[in-house]
Amino acid sequence: MKKHLLLPFAVVVMFLWIFPANAKTLDVATEYKDTVGQYIQVYQSNDSHLSIHDAIDAFRNGHFSLSDNPVINFGIGSKPVWLALQVSNSGKIAIHRNLLIENAWLDKIDVYYLQKNLLINSFHTGDHLLFAERPLNRRFFVAGHDFTQGETTILIRVESADAMVLPIYLLDNEKLNDRDRVHAYSYGFMYGVILALVAYNFMLYIGLRAAPYLLYSLYLLFFLALNAAYTGHGYQWLWSESPQWQQWASPVLMMACTVSGFAFALHFLAIKVAWPRVYRLIIVSCAGFSALILLAMLVDEFVLALLISIVFIFFFYIASVILGAISLRADNQFAKYFLLASIFSICGGTITANAVWGFIPFNWFTYRATDIGMMADAILLALALAERFNINQSEKLAAERMAGIDLLTNLNNRRSFYKFVQPIWAMSLRSKSNTSVIMLDIDHFKLLNDNYGHALGDRVLMQLSETLQKEARSGDILARWGGEEFLVFLPETRLTDAVAIAERMRKKIATIQIATDKEEKLSFTASLGVASTLDGNVSLDELISQADQQLYRAKKQGRNCVCSESSG
Repeated sequence: MKKHLLLPFAVVVMFLWIFPANAKTLDVATEYKDTVGQYIQVYQSNDSHLSIHDAIDAFRNGHFSLSDNPVINFGIGSKPVWLALQVSNSGKIAIHRNLLIENAWLDKIDVYYLQKNLLINSFHTGDHLLFAERPLNRRFFVAGHDFTQGETTILIRVESADAMVLPIYLLDNEKLNDRDRVHAYSYGFMYGVILALVAYNFMLYIGLRAAPYLLYSLYLLFFLALNAAYTGHGYQWLWSESPQWQQWASPVLMMACTVSGFAFALHFLAIKVAWPRVYRLIIVSCAGFSALILLAMLVDEFVLALLISIVFIFFFYIASVILGAISLRADNQFAKYFLLASIFSICGGTITANAVWGFIPFNWFTYRATDIGMMADAILLALALAERFNINQSEKLAAERMAGIDLLTNLNNRRSFYKFVQPIWAMSLRSKSNTSVIMLDIDHFKLLNDNYGHALGDRVLMQLSETLQKEARSGDILARWGGEEFLVFLPETRLTDAVAIAERMRKKIATIQIATDKEEKLSFTASLGVASTLDGNVSLDELISQADQQLYRAKKQGRNCVCSESSG
């Protein structure tokens, strides 16, 4: 909101002063791509209600000191600060420049432009105002001004309970738009990736009803909301009518993000089962930190709530690394992903926190380190959940396969036989091709069990199944039909060829020798019945019944032989 304060008494108050000798002046005609903190003079008074007139007197009397850092930083809970920047224009044409404070969480910002002893322009912005009341529709704080010939002094008052980090730029419209475009692309990419992971894991939760997928989606959503809060995207697009929520969004969403992150970690690593005491400790800690944050909100202590939230989130980082390490030592196959993801998160969060608190230089990388760490965290945990899904699916398929397999012979049981044969049978009916079935039975198998025991009988069944698998063709389907009966399905096979295959199997079975407990060599034989689809109207069960009838004939004819309709 732009205001021209050309009041009659301004001339009286704004009299000529002598600029401090150590002042640096910015040339408005020069392009400054980086921050201009080293050109700015700083004054922080014990009087938090210092007026513009008092600030001008302090500047005139040399109480402002030149900043040594490109980015001015006063940390969390700082008192209001006054900044002074001198700008010169040696030309006759006014040049438009934008004063950009690239920080989205400052409470109050007052910008005053003074020239020739007069206050010529002012802007008032900050999160205490509705977003629509900002001078420009941007998530960062921008004040545009036309600098005319001569020297202009910019006085800036900044007040914020949150971290007072002031990356200040003086840019033309093109450079300002370029910065916005780069930010838009980078945040758009990050938000797109994380939202895709949220949708993917939520769909997995709907399909599998597994809690870790839902908790991971909530964790990512709360992180996105937290990121939107401290980057200004939330105030610009989501809650632009609520400056009070904009103030409290960061500590509240930090609490929500941390609690959801702990909930995911505890379920994902199965901490409740493996380490119940650790599980209870984490639950109690989450409840305690959350209660402290809510209490600070109730008594309207924003700085205290913010500090507790920061401690809570770093407690989460450290606890995650510890949980990942102990889970890895306990041979949790997913812990390696979780531990690596936690390390990326704690490194990114530590870098950003130290940059915001002023311990390390504040720049694009240090400010976005949390985003970079979280992207790595999200991708690694998504890989872990994907691997978990694949393992679960493999185990499910293996269980289904085991349900269709005869455990002794490792051949299909009846259920599995029909599952594999039905589509082949339907295709053979459509193409009117010949299909054959061999039914075989071990001769005198009951006597083998009675005379030598069931253990040897099991060995006979296993040896027979191995022989059938070797003699069968690649497209044939074998099954243990029950007891000592076996079935071989032969697609695309005429009766004469099926009889030849059955005869080869019979001869091979007769050569099998099994050693008894007394080191005797025991042989056995089998009877086989063969049937084929000579009649196109026959069903699969009817074909199997015909093969069973031929097997009965083979047994009546003396066993150890092959019978079919052609041998009738």
